[in-house]
Amino acid sequence: MKIFIDIDGVLWNTAKSIVHLYNQKYSHNGDWKDAKEWNFSPAIPYGTSEEVIDELFASNEIYDGDHTIEGAVEYIKKLHEEYKEVYFCTVGKNINNSQKLKMLKRLIPDVKVITISFPNEVYSDKSLINMENSIFIDDHSKNLESSNAKYKILFEPYGLKNWNIGYEELKIKSWKEVYEFIRTIHIIEEKVLGEYLNSIKCEESQCDAKDILSQLLEICKH
Repeated sequence: MKIFIDIDGVLWNTAKSIVHLYNQKYSHNGDWKDAKEWNFSPAIPYGTSEEVIDELFASNEIYDGDHTIEGAVEYIKKLHEEYKEVYFCTVGKNINNSQKLKMLKRLIPDVKVITISFPNEVYSDKSLINMENSIFIDDHSKNLESSNAKYKILFEPYGLKNWNIGYEELKIKSWKEVYEFIRTIHIIEEKVLGEYLNSIKCEESQCDAKDILSQLLEICKH
């Protein structure tokens, strides 16, 4: 089973990096934890132009240092070692994606990367990527909703934000929990799930994966 992993907000704490760069450049003292909107307000002042935000995303320093999400590098490497078919997937402007690739080469060079890039404006979500029968981890609810992945995980280590509000499906807050959940899915898929699906009777022609996910979550807690 393939595993697709978003980069911004899942591997890399982009809010922390962007607010840090803004603070340095404009002598501001915003706290990245306060960022709620796409333009990182109110950590970055309301009314900040889109051009300023774009400049920060295009900065050579955006992926410098270590602004990774706690546990991300460790557990992504474990997933790659154990399951092999692990991919980063990201959408962005060309210049930003090029910076991401440099960061990935530095931190996790063995994991393959799928990029959807645009020269100026970003017009697409990740539905262009066929994730059928796969696991997809993203912090953006609309990316999950438009995906055809079998198992969709909303990663929200820092609580509700504009980009994840309203999502009512599977939510996980730490990489340790993500790893345990994926491990449990693989065990059940390989050992038990076939027999389980055959043993239950569904009114429809195919059972809903949501019911299985709720049971998997209970398993992961133990």
